Amino acid sequence: MSLDEFCSSDQWSMLTSASEHSKLAAALGGFLITAIALYLKGEVRESVHTLALFSSAVLILVLSAFLSSLITGTAVPADAQRDGICAIVWAQGALATAMLAAGTAALFGGLGWMLAGHAISKMPADADEDAAGYTFLTKLGTWLTFAATMTTTLLLSETSIDYVHFAFGGTPPGWPVDAIGAAAAAVVVTSLVFVVRRSRALRLAEGAEPTRLTLGALKVATVCLVVLAITASWLALTLARFPKDWLTTPGSPVMYAVLLLTFGLPAVVGTAICYSAPSTDQR
Repeated sequence: MSLDEFCSSDQWSMLTSASEHSKLAAALGGFLITAIALYLKGEVRESVHTLALFSSAVLILVLSAFLSSLITGTAVPADAQRDGICAIVWAQGALATAMLAAGTAALFGGLGWMLAGHAISKMPADADEDAAGYTFLTKLGTWLTFAATMTTTLLLSETSIDYVHFAFGGTPPGWPVDAIGAAAAAVVVTSLVFVVRRSRALRLAEGAEPTRLTLGALKVATVCLVVLAITASWLALTLARFPKDWLTTPGSPVMYAVLLLTFGLPAVVGTAICYSAPSTDQR
């Protein structure tokens, strides 16, 4: 495949888009730091786990911003020998995008818990009209979480497909593209099922006193965020040390490792966050 000075593939350049990705990741990380500062006064157990999720999201967003800023400094050779450096740019761009998407999903997951905690703490015991409004606020956070997970999953599936197209020189076999599309659909449907079930459980338990939220898999999402941040950053920064054939050969182990970190692990994070949507204990 003939590459230009921007390493474009399918009319898309990871090199020219990296600057805006870096700004977005930095802005979201700054927003989360502010949210953490405002949320530190929380004294309930749910606030502790939400703060842990937010803290992991700050880490991965800051590293995503740093990695994207490194991509903007890439100098593509003027001659025809661009395949090696462009392979690094595309792999780094895919990993940085995955980190940005996972951090964004975690941001909205934590926001959902913040809304739920606020609604439950302020919900009056004897005002049905006000109680309905607070219940709506809680469920709004749940569905915002699903919307963020669905959107980031679909975006990462397209990013992964674009990376596969680049790795195979523009003509990939059908099975990797089909597998990524099927996996994205499975993640979205599974996340929707989790959100619907937990939202219904919250509605059924509205009259219970005291209201106690179940944490679901928040710890899993938090740990996976940290693992993704560390692993993706390490791989992105060591790609230049790998032999050129490892980066440019279609179907190489490096390509599948990048795909695993670009789509596989963020999908686990998104699914775990949806499984952890605010819901009440039904005991």
